[in-house]
Amino acid sequence: MKKSMRITGLTTAVLLVATSYGQGKYGATPEDSASCMRNLSLYQEAFKVGSYADAYGPWKEVMATCPASSKKMYVDGGAMLKDLINKEKDPARKTVLIDSLYLTHDLRIANFGEKAYVLGRKGQDMLAFNAPCKAAFDVLKEAVELGGDKSTDVTLSSYYSALNCMYANSEATKDQMLTDYVMIMGHIDANLAKDLKEVDRGYWNTARDAVNSIFFKVAECGDIGRIVGDMIMAKPDDIEMKTSLLKVMNGKDCSDEKIYRSLAEDVHRANPSPESAYSLGLLLAKSSDLNGSLKYMKEAVDLCTSCPDRTKYLLKAGQVASAAGNHSQSRSFANQVLQAESKNGEALILIGNAIAAQAAGCEAPDSWGAYWLAYDYYQRAKSLDPSVADKASDKMAKTAGQFPTQAEAFFHQLTDGKSVQVACGGLNETTTVRTRKQ
Repeated sequence: MKKSMRITGLTTAVLLVATSYGQGKYGATPEDSASCMRNLSLYQEAFKVGSYADAYGPWKEVMATCPASSKKMYVDGGAMLKDLINKEKDPARKTVLIDSLYLTHDLRIANFGEKAYVLGRKGQDMLAFNAPCKAAFDVLKEAVELGGDKSTDVTLSSYYSALNCMYANSEATKDQMLTDYVMIMGHIDANLAKDLKEVDRGYWNTARDAVNSIFFKVAECGDIGRIVGDMIMAKPDDIEMKTSLLKVMNGKDCSDEKIYRSLAEDVHRANPSPESAYSLGLLLAKSSDLNGSLKYMKEAVDLCTSCPDRTKYLLKAGQVASAAGNHSQSRSFANQVLQAESKNGEALILIGNAIAAQAAGCEAPDSWGAYWLAYDYYQRAKSLDPSVADKASDKMAKTAGQFPTQAEAFFHQLTDGKSVQVACGGLNETTTVRTRKQ
């Protein structure tokens, strides 16, 4: 019985391919047209109510009789087949359905084009249903080569997932993981630079994060430095490539590599960019030239008026300003970060640091208000951003050590839980009185 089903599936596949050429939209004969319209109606009615098992038979007849009749039936067919595949218990039958899904993509290309897009969908399905990594990669590679920057976010991230699968099977090298990472991220960044709807930007950010997550697990700075050096040696005058490579090294924080400084200087000299200014700022920060670093970090922010990494540059500028003791500027940068990412814990911590630093210039009880307010920001950072929870907890503990005792607070008519206006250093925010145990 299983063998019979397999043969039937393959026969249908051959029939579908054979009938996709040399006929009209609704079939080659009047009989075909009548069958096509009848089965179109039958499958669509069953599909609308989610009865995929009932829809599958007439849908298959439509595909065999009139594959050029409707592009929507390929979209419906993909959804239906994936549902049937996931529910099928018989391995042989599941294989037939998976083959039919792949063939559906091929027939859609044959009848409606959109090859780059549809190959991307096919490659995604191949990954989902455990096709050999190399087979899925080859399909996705063709999709990306055809689509370039117009490839979908999922196609690009799937390409890199397939390559990573090959790498795990020793079918790809670490060098290929880097060179293809540069290419894929170039396409992703090109889309993030567009004026996107918020939901679409979220999709592209998800793709970028997925690709970065894979790459950062595979590549170490030593590998990246070596491969970047080889790529530059092969194309010493390719500034566009150097700019991309600099972005890679910054993403992995490989500024200690020997090649890094000359790469950053070359890029900045040829075409000052946010990335090159940021890179030189990192170098100077590591050599303890905080004022010089801050100059480049501010330049990175100014050059990046709407680029995807603006938040990263603002945050680093704020951190360098804080380390240099310029707390008002640090807070300004942090507030700009919060305008874009209201739950950014690092920015909230920077503001807490700036407020706590102001306390040193005030006398009690005004100084207490600054510490209470700083504590508020650290507490918000901890509750809103789990990635900084430990750092925020440490800051909270140190700041709590500066709180007055109950007796000291009482002397100034202050009690735990009372709401007060902070007056230290021109601050104008409301906070809550807290005391420490003696």
